[in-house]
Amino acid sequence: MNGATITALLETSEGALTVVKDDMTNSYSIGLRTLSKLEWKDISEELYLLLMKELKEQKGMSFPS
Repeated sequence: MNGATITALLETSEGALTVVKDDMTNSYSIGLRTLSKLEWKDISEELYLLLMKELKEQKGMSFPS
């Protein structure tokens, strides 16, 4: 996705849970992608930042700045 930062929070062989920061539209979303479908919901910037902050502190997680 051009102009967006996509971060996989959890990944399995069946799919992934991701958060997206879209710089072109200045919006944020959380999504669940599986082999058969993709669902996402818009979230606030505050929730996005909170998720990134909390998960950055966990061992083994690395995210873009």
